[in-house]
Amino acid sequence: MDKRNSSLTRIFPLKGRQLGILWAGLLGISVLLSILAALRGGYVGPDFNTHMTRVITWGNVCDLSATSPPTYYLLAHGLLLLVGSNKWFPITLSIIQSSINAAAMWWFFLFCERRFNSALIHTSLVLLLTFLPVRIMHAAVIGTDCTTIPVFVLVLFLFDKVLTQATPRNALLLGLGLSLGVCAKYSFIALLPAVFLILICIWWKRAWSLRHFAMICVLSLLLPSVFALASFWASSRLHGYNTEKHWLPKGAVADMNYQDLFSVKSNDLQLFKAPEYFKKEILTAHKHSYLGLSHMGIFTDTMNIFQDLNVPQRFEPNLIPDLKTRRPWKTPVMQASMCLGTLWTLLALIGAPWLVARALGNLWKDHLEREDVAAFLGVAYFLLMFLPIPFVYFGDFFGYWTPRLILPSLLCFFLAAFLLIDRKIAVRSHKIALAVLVLVTMQCAIEVVMLT
Repeated sequence: MDKRNSSLTRIFPLKGRQLGILWAGLLGISVLLSILAALRGGYVGPDFNTHMTRVITWGNVCDLSATSPPTYYLLAHGLLLLVGSNKWFPITLSIIQSSINAAAMWWFFLFCERRFNSALIHTSLVLLLTFLPVRIMHAAVIGTDCTTIPVFVLVLFLFDKVLTQATPRNALLLGLGLSLGVCAKYSFIALLPAVFLILICIWWKRAWSLRHFAMICVLSLLLPSVFALASFWASSRLHGYNTEKHWLPKGAVADMNYQDLFSVKSNDLQLFKAPEYFKKEILTAHKHSYLGLSHMGIFTDTMNIFQDLNVPQRFEPNLIPDLKTRRPWKTPVMQASMCLGTLWTLLALIGAPWLVARALGNLWKDHLEREDVAAFLGVAYFLLMFLPIPFVYFGDFFGYWTPRLILPSLLCFFLAAFLLIDRKIAVRSHKIALAVLVLVTMQCAIEVVMLT
């Protein structure tokens, strides 16, 4: 083992502050890609007109019948008052979003660093997540999806503090973090039952008093639960999306069922041609699987978000991705990204169940590690967005399969993939770790070209 560590040190001598500088440099490059994209309209994505209408119209900012809470729109409206109603407003907002997301990713890398035996494998994870197309694009796009990664990473740190030291202060901070999540994106409601179940197990294993357990639960879960219930109540009164508009009308047939969700289809091979989403080539009901569509959305720019806007930039809420043109040479690059990305998707599909099983064992032994908490919360977030798809209105056509909706879960799934490599595959040879780093570097180089 000493010889192996010595060999790794010679190959990859960076450590400590030097690694932090490396992460910051890589994330800086990703922010630069986002800035360049914002200057050519990269902030225009799905539902751009809906989000912009809420931002610029004060009467719509606090619309509780809409798909998202008002927090993001309140902050964006404040920026609008500072910058003014001009083309620089969406550009500025997009750059701020990308910068916040980059900072959150730095903290996520710090959160999971000590859980890796190999610095090479951890650096490979850093590279993959830093330049993951879906993460970069939807950090820049105007809309509430940009809030999910920063809030999720915050919750991971706060929950880790509760597990380490279950004091009233730490529980209250966790409650505030979960409340921020629910107020930023309704999908954070999924974390509440997950946190509660973990706390029940810890209560039993650590023999907490009933009073202490009740206090921790109240401080960490009461406020976010109140916000969640209030959102459902407001939505039901206003016939909003949370309670009515998302769902299939009575007697209607879903265009994406559980067979589509849990199978792989031969038609998925057509997705490796990197089709353009808004040209409607992939929106036929039951034609493709959830996995195939999601894989395409993770590793390509299928919505042409970072491609060229073919109209002059202006303060225009009605811009749509259909107005963007993909240069012909970009399609083969996206195909290459999707093909090489198959390796990481397969590893995530294997690693996620492995990590969840390991997390359950550690929960039973009262020995939860950071990756275990990430697995539980990431899977809870994913299941809330994944399992109801057969019951939503036009789930396929309206893109409920798009990976932008599960960005926090993707962090956890790829974390599981690289922990699997670290613990089970590369444990006997540093050459495997080096090969993984080379492959990830190739993946990232392709993605940088694609997003430029």
